[in-house]
Amino acid sequence: MKRKLLRQIRNEWQSNVWISIELLIVSVVMWYITDYLYTKISIINEPKGFDTEHCYLIHYSLLNEQSPEFIPDRSDDEKNADLSTLMDRLAQRPEIEAVAMGQNSYPYNSSNSGVYMECDTFNTQGAGYVVRRLVTHDYPRVFRVYGANGESPERLSELLKEDGFLITDNIFKRRYGIEHMKDFIGKRFANNFSSDTLTLRAAYKPIRYDDYSSLQWSASIMAGVGQEGYNWMNELVVRVKDNMDKDFIEKLMKDADSHFRVGNYYIASIQSFDDIREIHQRDYVADMRMYFTGSAFLALNIFLGLLGTFWFRTRQRISEIAIRKANGANRIDIFKRVIGEGELLLLLITPFAIAFDYLLAHYELNTFYQGGYFVASRFIACVAISWCFMALMILFGTLLPANRAMHIAPAKALMGE
Repeated sequence: MKRKLLRQIRNEWQSNVWISIELLIVSVVMWYITDYLYTKISIINEPKGFDTEHCYLIHYSLLNEQSPEFIPDRSDDEKNADLSTLMDRLAQRPEIEAVAMGQNSYPYNSSNSGVYMECDTFNTQGAGYVVRRLVTHDYPRVFRVYGANGESPERLSELLKEDGFLITDNIFKRRYGIEHMKDFIGKRFANNFSSDTLTLRAAYKPIRYDDYSSLQWSASIMAGVGQEGYNWMNELVVRVKDNMDKDFIEKLMKDADSHFRVGNYYIASIQSFDDIREIHQRDYVADMRMYFTGSAFLALNIFLGLLGTFWFRTRQRISEIAIRKANGANRIDIFKRVIGEGELLLLLITPFAIAFDYLLAHYELNTFYQGGYFVASRFIACVAISWCFMALMILFGTLLPANRAMHIAPAKALMGE
């Protein structure tokens, strides 16, 4: 069968050359689309490193100096004590599981602070932008951040009470190839946001910036802040117990004036992290929807183009099919012959398509992911996916018209010829 197909392809080389060129171009385009969608879907499905479900951001503010309840001349120590009291009162509510403060630290945050740290001959420069999260000790409990070596959020919370800091486990991976930071725990790191050095207490699982940012850009540190620094924080976050979310915002705001007015501080509003996430990622979602829609539209056009090509090609061979049927060929034999020709053409151009795909990756014309533009496992997976898609398009493009041709009587088909 294969020899007969090869002989037939050779005999009809003029038409097959143009079909092969079309298949080559379409194969490369399909690989590019597959590679792009593969990276985007892979990023979305990466572990986030945090959990914002049942979490809320409490916006607090200071009374205006013109307010009759304003207390003038509050010192920094008094302000810090007021904020500590506010946090304690929130923690005492039965529906609240954990309370924390931070400075540009919560997920889905458009503001951030960077940091540069080094230990001996190792530094964080190779990790790109390293986010600095200044937080109170219960931050890991609020967002359920886990340690890289199995530490619970409660354990990380205890470590943040000590003098030192935490760091993402992948911070030295890109530059030095160091997969884990366990050998650096207990060592002193110099940093550029203070004049001293800090001791690394633990490594935690990478925290992504949002749902559309890859883990490879998730390097960060987490440094604990005591009561003396509360006045410099700008975020107050809480985690509500899983079964006590109902009407939480309304209930807390109802008690805001009577129970949560401390010094000059008051609760202005409360925002669910579901809303924060939606607002922060609105542009990302719109872009992704546009990319997926565009890719689907392009893939559909490619499918219809190939379908039309092989449909027309098969329709031209109705008389040939009729002759084979008249000579005793059964349906399976005819289907194998018609479909096998298109699939064999695809198989013959596949090595050339793979070569073009490799050139696109080599010259970095595709999507950057997992530290590069060419990763063997990703490349093979995308080639396989695009090849299967092409094979299916050829299958449907030949199967449907061949099936219709099988229902035409041989005499009728030959009469038309």
